[in-house]
Amino acid sequence: MNFISYADLSEDIRKNMHKLHGREIDLVVGIPRSGMIPAYMIALYLNVNCLDLASLCRNEKPVNGRTRKTSNNLAHAWDAKKILLVDDSIMSGISMRSAVKQLPDELVEKLIKMAVYSASTTPREVDIYFEHVACPRVFEWNIYHHDVLAGSCSDIDGTLCVNPTKGQSEDDGKYMHFLTNAKPLNLPSRKIHSLISSRLEKYRKETETWLKEHNIKYEHLIMLDLPSNRHRESHKIYANHKAEHYNKSKLDFFFESEPDQALAIAKATSKPVYCSGNNRVYQSSALESIYTAPSFWVLRNICKKLKQSLPDPARRH
Repeated sequence: MNFISYADLSEDIRKNMHKLHGREIDLVVGIPRSGMIPAYMIALYLNVNCLDLASLCRNEKPVNGRTRKTSNNLAHAWDAKKILLVDDSIMSGISMRSAVKQLPDELVEKLIKMAVYSASTTPREVDIYFEHVACPRVFEWNIYHHDVLAGSCSDIDGTLCVNPTKGQSEDDGKYMHFLTNAKPLNLPSRKIHSLISSRLEKYRKETETWLKEHNIKYEHLIMLDLPSNRHRESHKIYANHKAEHYNKSKLDFFFESEPDQALAIAKATSKPVYCSGNNRVYQSSALESIYTAPSFWVLRNICKKLKQSLPDPARRH
């Protein structure tokens, strides 16, 4: 699974801006909604105005804030000589074709069509793309609203809602209040195949009520069948419990909030796990598991500092 974060998007735009300079672009237009994110970023780099597609169709006057003037001053959108039409990604090309069809012929002739990410190395519907990202892929800005949810497992605490505090977990009355009043974190708009939680089975009613209140749809709710939180804490089987069900399922993706558990689940199942706690995907290969382990980076930094402290061989003589 290829995962692109907001940080990746920012870096990929920054390092590919050389593909746009010199093209005399004087207006950037984003295809709503996700195309607006890179469109505004690119417009700021180019120091030109930015509009959404509907505003371009209405020939609106581009506006900007008072802190910085743009390099040009368009009275109306259609006065632009070169228009960069931007989407975040392209796969089938349907969104780009639909956007172009909404424009008059005289504007189509001014277009430079681009996507930041392309599933193909030779996309037909755009003139420029920045990076090739093959499918399957998912972006940070659509991960909770993507078709991938239909083939996914997800934890609840720390993923769909906030984690309980230590005080809430240790007091049954406070914990019951948490279960029914937990603040949501991410509310998926698609049905999730399986919710696999370390919550105890005896809290199923409260959990189902909370999920229903927040319109979270799912096929299965799998919980821990232990008598008490004390037994759960003594067994420390959170990751094993989740990995067991994920491993025997035919599902392809897991949503987990704790980095240590995400890594353990990925290693145990050889399947990808998205960690909402640090916003990264732990891939299935053993090598990737080593590289994503916190201990690897600690050791790497120690070696780097030791190397820097050693005398330079070229200066010995």
